[in-house]
Amino acid sequence: MRKFVVTFLPASMLLACLAMVLSTCGGGGGGGGGGAPPATLSGFSINGPSSVSEYGTGTYTATASWSDNSMSTVTPVWSINSQVATISPNGVLSCQTINNDQTVNVTATYSSGGINKTATMNVILTNIATIPFTPQMLSGKVFYWEDSSGGGASDSSLLYFNADLTFREDYTNSGHLTGTWSIDSSGRLVVPVTSFGSVTVTLLSDSLTEMQVLVDDGAGTPLTAILEKTVPVDNSILPGTYVNGSGETWFFNSNGMGSTTGGGGWTFTWSVSSGILRVVFSNGYQGWMYARASSQSSLTSYTILKWAFVEYTPTGGFYYFYGGMVLTRQ
Repeated sequence: MRKFVVTFLPASMLLACLAMVLSTCGGGGGGGGGGAPPATLSGFSINGPSSVSEYGTGTYTATASWSDNSMSTVTPVWSINSQVATISPNGVLSCQTINNDQTVNVTATYSSGGINKTATMNVILTNIATIPFTPQMLSGKVFYWEDSSGGGASDSSLLYFNADLTFREDYTNSGHLTGTWSIDSSGRLVVPVTSFGSVTVTLLSDSLTEMQVLVDDGAGTPLTAILEKTVPVDNSILPGTYVNGSGETWFFNSNGMGSTTGGGGWTFTWSVSSGILRVVFSNGYQGWMYARASSQSSLTSYTILKWAFVEYTPTGGFYYFYGGMVLTRQ
């Protein structure tokens, strides 16, 4: 007959053994490890500008607060209660055309662990005061525009508003655009350009040397730009010696010939067309220059000339923007 051996242990040893078994098996917590519970969403807020101007943008972010007193930036669902403004999934608000200031509500919604939070922020969309264009501001004038909005690259243009209401743009990399120009009943400049489409330009400010404008080509957000005013280069007072910022010397002779010490030395011919100075180098490349509205210091001499673009290829296309090299008369 099988015998059962029963051993009686003291109570203190029995409790100690039981504690060892529970510790080994991970008992007592249902396998939870005994750590602190995960933090839960306790608060939510929006950060960003309190106002955005007409045609402008504003970037908004959302911050979540947690039950462990920590805070973090989160990506919510954005919305806005307006027909004249939009907000992207990344929180970028874009304002379109408005006739007066108005207040809109930017709303963000965020969920975590079954908890939903919503935050709302009032944003004022501010109307931009504009100035009506007049024919006298544009007719027969040439403007220089450096467009540096394309991801770090710069393009430069010369814009010709001829007295017969024809329009021409010469610019780097692509060459030329032509069209017409007019002023609508609201005082905005309208330029239908061949093979491009119609462009509407609104005048924001005007000074002796430049215009700040809003350019709307109908695709995307309108662009704020500076149009630098030029004065026609007068070939009777141009001849002389000039130096650029790199220390290179340029000689313009009265017979339409010239030379420069740059690049090891070049010779060129020069002429003036539509008020723009055109330099043709001995290898066939060209540089186009304009006189700033503030560059004529007297009736007999220029103080400053500025490159619009250089290396206009013999085959007909601008392919290099010089970066606005300035020639100062000596």
